[in-house]
Amino acid sequence: MTCHRRKPRGRPPRSSTSALAIAWLLTLLPTVLHAQGAWDYDQDVHVTYEFDDNVDEALSDPVRAQIARLAYSGDLEWGEAGAQRLSLSYQGGFKRHFGLVGNDFDLANQFVNEGGVGYVRRVGTNLALGGAFAIKNRKWTDDFFFINEDGFTSIGGEASATLNLRPLAPDRPARLEVGTRFARVDFENLDQPFNERSAGGFGSLTKDFGQDVSVTWQYSVDRIRYPGRGVVRPDDDDPANAFRGLTRPRQIDYLHELGGQLVWLGPVSVEAEYHFRYNDSNSFGLSYLSHNIGLQVIRRLPWDMLAQFYGLIELRSFSEPAPNLSGAGTLDTSGASNNVLLLRLVKDVNAQYSIEARYGRYRNESITLNDFYTKNVYSVGMNFRP
Repeated sequence: MTCHRRKPRGRPPRSSTSALAIAWLLTLLPTVLHAQGAWDYDQDVHVTYEFDDNVDEALSDPVRAQIARLAYSGDLEWGEAGAQRLSLSYQGGFKRHFGLVGNDFDLANQFVNEGGVGYVRRVGTNLALGGAFAIKNRKWTDDFFFINEDGFTSIGGEASATLNLRPLAPDRPARLEVGTRFARVDFENLDQPFNERSAGGFGSLTKDFGQDVSVTWQYSVDRIRYPGRGVVRPDDDDPANAFRGLTRPRQIDYLHELGGQLVWLGPVSVEAEYHFRYNDSNSFGLSYLSHNIGLQVIRRLPWDMLAQFYGLIELRSFSEPAPNLSGAGTLDTSGASNNVLLLRLVKDVNAQYSIEARYGRYRNESITLNDFYTKNVYSVGMNFRP
């Protein structure tokens, strides 16, 4: 387990009571909107408790964590037949770490806040324009941190256009979506090797076969630049030299993704997906091919219950021998998963309340390139739809 202590930087985060205040204010929004008589608003409040048995990617004596989360989401629609829609989301959480063996100091905790806004406007009969923006911040309560869970701020956004294509058959419409996006991640302590800047574009074509079956084909390409990471050369005696100084060109990756998705809605709803990824890097040993296979199954059960199963497998191979770099892997920003098994059970209490239990098993890449760790996450929660 790797950790560091450093001088405190900045003021400690405020209490997560701000999350409660924001969620309470947002729950008042429908009353105001309905009073004006021109809006339709749906909202959802979700409270969860999670237990993570390996937050530091350890092989032995892992550090565990308890996470309390409060999430809110809402959709406003207005105009003729809901011609415009504004989506809001916010999640605030507090993570308490415990279980570090052989050390005489207390573990620090974290505040995690994230939010997003999206907007879609229908222009004419067959065209819709939209955009989205999201921000996420993870902040330690003092100067202690795990390398793989360093504090960070990430932002991202996209703009897209969706065109309804004239169908060959009335019951088989098709939709074409194209767009552009950007993202950046800035870490608090590990600035040099891990900060990312990315920009790219995407496109998808969806074809409906009746009301219950749809097929989607997708392609995207992103240019990812690491401003603090130099290229690795084939003749490097010590590949870690790429992380020292700014005398080398910066590492730049082009990530191409081509995939498809099949959705079938019925008594048992099934969603199957496959994505082929090709990462073309100017750094030796960091180009790879991967096959990503996912399956989701949802079934309604008696007694107003719903069961969900989700699985994801990544099969990856490098074009050249992968260098032994402890700083070329990925950090835990909760944005990517390599191999996942998720089981979820939801019970409706009434039209407004539901409770759920979830178990997730993850095998993700660690901070060391092509080295994987395993974690289990258990959670229980309550959903409120006012």
